[in-house]
Amino acid sequence: MAEHAPENPVHSVERALTVLEALGRKPQGYGCTELGQLLQMHKSTVYRIVSTLRACGFAEKDPHTDCYKLGSKIIYLGLKALKNLDFRKTAIPYMQELVEISRETVQLAVLDRGEILIVEQDQSPEAVTVNLGLRGQVHCTAEGKALLAGLPNEKVVEILNSQGMQRHTVNTITETGRMISHLEKVRAQGFAVNAEETVEGVRAIAAPVYDHTGNIIAALNITGPSSRLTLERVYRLVAVLKETCESLSMQLGYRREPPGDTPGK
Repeated sequence: MAEHAPENPVHSVERALTVLEALGRKPQGYGCTELGQLLQMHKSTVYRIVSTLRACGFAEKDPHTDCYKLGSKIIYLGLKALKNLDFRKTAIPYMQELVEISRETVQLAVLDRGEILIVEQDQSPEAVTVNLGLRGQVHCTAEGKALLAGLPNEKVVEILNSQGMQRHTVNTITETGRMISHLEKVRAQGFAVNAEETVEGVRAIAAPVYDHTGNIIAALNITGPSSRLTLERVYRLVAVLKETCESLSMQLGYRREPPGDTPGK
Protein backbone atom coordinates (compact mmCIF):
# COMPACT_ATOMS: atom_id res chain seq x y z
CA MET A 1 0.00 0.00 0.00
CA ALA A 2 1.35 3.43 -0.95
CA GLU A 3 2.24 5.76 1.85
CA HIS A 4 0.52 9.13 2.07
CA ALA A 5 1.60 12.37 3.67
CA PRO A 6 0.59 12.53 7.33
CA GLU A 7 -2.61 14.41 8.08
CA ASN A 8 -0.91 16.29 10.93
CA PRO A 9 2.72 16.80 9.90
CA VAL A 10 5.21 17.88 12.54
CA HIS A 11 6.19 21.30 11.21
CA SER A 12 9.41 21.51 13.20
CA VAL A 13 10.57 18.25 11.60
CA GLU A 14 9.58 19.54 8.17
CA ARG A 15 11.61 22.70 8.73
CA ALA A 16 14.63 20.72 9.93
CA LEU A 17 14.49 18.47 6.86
CA THR A 18 14.18 21.52 4.62
CA VAL A 19 17.33 22.94 6.23
CA LEU A 20 19.18 19.63 5.72
CA GLU A 21 18.22 19.53 2.04
CA ALA A 22 19.45 23.10 1.59
CA LEU A 23 22.79 22.32 3.28
CA GLY A 24 23.17 19.36 0.94
CA ARG A 25 22.97 21.62 -2.11
CA LYS A 26 25.93 23.79 -1.09
CA PRO A 27 29.08 21.92 0.08
CA GLN A 28 30.70 25.06 1.52
CA GLY A 29 27.65 25.66 3.71
CA TYR A 30 25.46 28.60 4.67
CA GLY A 31 25.43 31.20 7.39
CA CYS A 32 22.19 31.50 9.37
CA THR A 33 21.23 34.81 7.75
CA GLU A 34 21.78 33.54 4.21
CA LEU A 35 19.98 30.28 4.95
CA GLY A 36 17.06 32.11 6.49
CA GLN A 37 16.71 34.32 3.42
CA LEU A 38 16.91 31.31 1.11
CA LEU A 39 14.26 29.33 3.00
CA GLN A 40 12.18 32.32 4.08
CA MET A 41 12.66 31.51 7.75
CA HIS A 42 13.50 33.82 10.60
CA LYS A 43 17.20 33.84 11.47
CA SER A 44 16.52 32.78 15.06
CA THR A 45 14.48 29.78 13.84
CA VAL A 46 17.29 28.73 11.52
CA TYR A 47 19.82 29.08 14.33
CA ARG A 48 17.80 26.84 16.65
CA ILE A 49 17.43 24.20 13.94
CA VAL A 50 21.09 24.13 12.87
CA SER A 51 22.22 24.17 16.49
CA THR A 52 20.08 21.10 17.19
CA LEU A 53 21.29 19.38 14.03
CA ARG A 54 24.86 20.16 15.01
CA ALA A 55 24.39 18.74 18.50
CA CYS A 56 23.07 15.51 16.99
CA GLY A 57 25.85 15.22 14.41
CA PHE A 58 23.73 16.03 11.35
CA ALA A 59 25.39 19.40 10.78
CA GLU A 60 28.76 20.95 11.54
CA LYS A 61 30.08 24.49 11.72
CA ASP A 62 33.11 25.59 9.73
CA PRO A 63 35.34 27.43 12.25
CA HIS A 64 36.85 29.58 9.49
CA THR A 65 33.65 30.76 7.79
CA ASP A 66 31.03 30.23 10.56
CA CYS A 67 28.93 28.46 7.91
CA TYR A 68 26.95 25.32 8.65
CA LYS A 69 27.45 22.19 6.52
CA LEU A 70 26.19 18.63 6.54
CA GLY A 71 27.67 16.55 9.36
CA SER A 72 29.18 13.07 9.50
CA LYS A 73 25.94 11.46 10.74
CA ILE A 74 24.40 12.14 7.32
CA ILE A 75 27.24 10.23 5.65
CA TYR A 76 26.78 7.35 8.09
CA LEU A 77 23.05 7.09 7.40
CA GLY A 78 23.59 7.51 3.66
CA LEU A 79 26.04 4.63 3.56
CA LYS A 80 23.61 2.51 5.56
CA ALA A 81 20.91 3.26 2.99
CA LEU A 82 23.24 2.44 0.10
CA LYS A 83 23.94 -0.98 1.58
CA ASN A 84 20.25 -1.77 1.20
CA LEU A 85 20.35 -1.29 -2.57
CA ASP A 86 20.13 -4.85 -3.89
CA PHE A 87 21.43 -4.05 -7.37
CA ARG A 88 24.53 -2.51 -5.80
CA LYS A 89 25.39 -5.80 -4.11
CA THR A 90 24.73 -7.67 -7.34
CA ALA A 91 27.03 -5.31 -9.24
CA ILE A 92 30.10 -5.72 -7.03
CA PRO A 93 31.53 -8.91 -8.60
CA TYR A 94 31.00 -7.49 -12.08
CA MET A 95 32.87 -4.35 -11.06
CA GLN A 96 35.72 -6.37 -9.60
CA GLU A 97 36.04 -8.25 -12.90
CA LEU A 98 36.17 -4.97 -14.82
CA VAL A 99 38.92 -3.65 -12.55
CA GLU A 100 40.89 -6.86 -13.05
CA ILE A 101 40.58 -6.56 -16.83
CA SER A 102 41.08 -2.80 -17.21
CA ARG A 103 43.38 -2.08 -14.23
CA GLU A 104 41.40 1.17 -13.88
CA THR A 105 38.84 2.48 -11.37
CA VAL A 106 35.25 1.30 -11.89
CA GLN A 107 32.20 3.10 -10.50
CA LEU A 108 28.49 2.38 -10.28
CA ALA A 109 26.33 5.52 -10.52
CA VAL A 110 22.63 6.38 -10.38
CA LEU A 111 20.69 9.52 -11.27
CA ASP A 112 19.65 11.41 -8.15
CA ARG A 113 17.85 14.77 -8.30
CA GLY A 114 19.52 15.78 -11.55
CA GLU A 115 23.02 14.69 -10.52
CA ILE A 116 24.99 11.48 -10.60
CA LEU A 117 25.40 9.68 -7.29
CA ILE A 118 28.24 7.16 -6.99
CA VAL A 119 26.84 4.22 -5.02
CA GLU A 120 29.80 1.85 -5.36
CA GLN A 121 33.44 2.15 -6.40
CA ASP A 122 36.33 -0.25 -6.92
CA GLN A 123 39.69 1.50 -7.09
CA SER A 124 42.37 0.88 -9.68
CA PRO A 125 45.36 -1.16 -8.46
CA GLU A 126 47.53 1.37 -10.28
CA ALA A 127 48.49 4.76 -8.85
CA VAL A 128 45.48 6.95 -8.04
CA THR A 129 45.63 10.10 -10.13
CA VAL A 130 42.32 11.85 -9.45
CA ASN A 131 40.01 12.30 -6.50
CA LEU A 132 36.61 10.82 -7.30
CA GLY A 133 33.60 12.42 -5.64
CA LEU A 134 30.36 10.94 -4.42
CA ARG A 135 28.24 13.27 -6.57
CA GLY A 136 28.83 14.85 -9.96
CA GLN A 137 27.23 16.69 -12.85
CA VAL A 138 25.48 14.80 -15.62
CA HIS A 139 26.55 16.83 -18.65
CA CYS A 140 30.30 16.33 -18.31
CA THR A 141 30.58 12.75 -17.07
CA ALA A 142 30.35 9.49 -19.00
CA GLU A 143 28.00 7.93 -16.47
CA GLY A 144 25.86 11.07 -16.43
CA LYS A 145 25.42 10.97 -20.19
CA ALA A 146 24.70 7.23 -20.14
CA LEU A 147 21.95 7.88 -17.58
CA LEU A 148 20.52 10.87 -19.46
CA ALA A 149 20.31 8.75 -22.60
CA GLY A 150 17.61 6.66 -20.93
CA LEU A 151 15.31 9.66 -20.56
CA PRO A 152 13.05 11.49 -23.03
CA ASN A 153 14.61 14.63 -24.45
CA GLU A 154 12.05 16.80 -22.64
CA LYS A 155 13.23 15.44 -19.29
CA VAL A 156 16.86 15.84 -20.33
CA VAL A 157 16.28 19.52 -21.13
CA GLU A 158 14.50 20.00 -17.79
CA ILE A 159 17.48 18.52 -15.90
CA LEU A 160 20.08 20.48 -17.85
CA ASN A 161 18.19 23.74 -17.36
CA SER A 162 17.80 23.17 -13.62
CA GLN A 163 21.39 22.01 -12.99
CA GLY A 164 23.21 24.21 -15.47
CA MET A 165 26.01 23.16 -17.82
CA GLN A 166 29.18 24.50 -16.25
CA ARG A 167 32.33 24.48 -18.36
CA HIS A 168 35.18 22.55 -16.73
CA THR A 169 37.54 22.10 -19.69
CA VAL A 170 37.65 23.10 -23.33
CA ASN A 171 35.91 19.80 -24.16
CA THR A 172 32.88 20.29 -21.90
CA ILE A 173 29.55 20.40 -23.74
CA THR A 174 27.74 23.50 -22.49
CA GLU A 175 24.87 23.87 -24.98
CA THR A 176 21.58 22.03 -24.53
CA GLY A 177 21.01 21.48 -28.24
CA ARG A 178 24.45 20.03 -28.72
CA MET A 179 23.93 17.70 -25.75
CA ILE A 180 20.64 16.43 -27.18
CA SER A 181 22.43 15.59 -30.45
CA HIS A 182 25.27 13.98 -28.51
CA LEU A 183 22.83 11.78 -26.58
CA GLU A 184 21.37 10.46 -29.83
CA LYS A 185 24.83 9.08 -30.57
CA VAL A 186 25.09 7.65 -27.05
CA ARG A 187 21.76 5.86 -27.48
CA ALA A 188 22.75 4.48 -30.87
CA GLN A 189 26.14 3.14 -29.78
CA GLY A 190 25.11 2.03 -26.29
CA PHE A 191 27.88 3.79 -24.37
CA ALA A 192 29.14 7.26 -23.47
CA VAL A 193 32.62 8.77 -23.32
CA ASN A 194 33.98 11.48 -21.06
CA ALA A 195 36.69 12.89 -23.31
CA GLU A 196 38.47 14.98 -20.67
CA GLU A 197 35.25 16.97 -20.16
CA THR A 198 35.40 17.09 -16.34
CA VAL A 199 39.14 17.11 -15.62
CA GLU A 200 41.94 17.54 -18.14
CA GLY A 201 44.00 14.37 -18.36
CA VAL A 202 41.17 12.06 -17.22
CA ARG A 203 38.99 9.95 -19.51
CA ALA A 204 36.06 7.64 -18.80
CA ILE A 205 33.61 5.37 -20.57
CA ALA A 206 30.21 4.32 -19.26
CA ALA A 207 27.37 2.02 -20.28
CA PRO A 208 23.83 1.66 -18.91
CA VAL A 209 22.48 -0.98 -16.55
CA TYR A 210 18.82 -2.00 -17.03
CA ASP A 211 16.31 -3.47 -14.60
CA HIS A 212 13.62 -6.09 -15.27
CA THR A 213 11.27 -3.43 -16.67
CA GLY A 214 13.77 -2.37 -19.33
CA ASN A 215 14.51 0.99 -17.70
CA ILE A 216 18.03 2.31 -17.14
CA ILE A 217 18.61 2.30 -13.37
CA ALA A 218 22.38 2.83 -13.20
CA ALA A 219 25.57 3.14 -15.21
CA LEU A 220 28.96 1.47 -14.89
CA ASN A 221 32.00 3.49 -15.81
CA ILE A 222 35.72 2.91 -16.21
CA THR A 223 37.84 5.95 -15.32
CA GLY A 224 41.55 6.53 -15.68
CA PRO A 225 44.27 8.95 -16.71
CA SER A 226 44.41 9.75 -20.42
CA SER A 227 48.02 8.52 -20.48
CA ARG A 228 46.75 5.00 -19.77
CA LEU A 229 43.19 5.24 -21.05
CA THR A 230 44.14 6.22 -24.60
CA LEU A 231 41.44 6.55 -27.25
CA GLU A 232 42.58 3.28 -28.82
CA ARG A 233 42.32 1.49 -25.46
CA VAL A 234 38.98 3.14 -24.71
CA TYR A 235 37.39 1.53 -27.74
CA ARG A 236 38.93 -1.84 -26.90
CA LEU A 237 37.42 -1.69 -23.40
CA VAL A 238 33.99 -0.57 -24.61
CA ALA A 239 33.09 -4.08 -25.80
CA VAL A 240 34.00 -5.56 -22.41
CA LEU A 241 32.11 -2.83 -20.54
CA LYS A 242 28.94 -3.25 -22.62
CA GLU A 243 29.06 -7.02 -22.24
CA THR A 244 29.48 -6.66 -18.47
CA CYS A 245 26.57 -4.23 -18.22
CA GLU A 246 24.35 -6.55 -20.24
CA SER A 247 25.27 -9.51 -18.01
CA LEU A 248 24.55 -7.46 -14.89
CA SER A 249 21.24 -6.27 -16.39
CA MET A 250 20.20 -9.84 -17.15
CA GLN A 251 21.09 -10.79 -13.58
CA LEU A 252 18.62 -8.10 -12.52
CA GLY A 253 15.90 -9.60 -14.73
CA TYR A 254 16.40 -7.60 -17.92
CA ARG A 255 15.62 -9.24 -21.24
CA ARG A 256 16.49 -7.50 -24.46
CA GLU A 257 13.46 -6.53 -26.54
CA PRO A 258 13.35 -6.10 -30.32
CA PRO A 259 14.59 -2.66 -31.44
CA GLY A 260 11.97 0.05 -31.08
CA ASP A 261 11.69 3.77 -30.50
CA THR A 262 14.57 5.34 -28.61
CA PRO A 263 13.80 7.29 -25.42
CA GLY A 264 14.41 10.61 -27.17
CA LYS A 265 11.75 10.09 -29.80
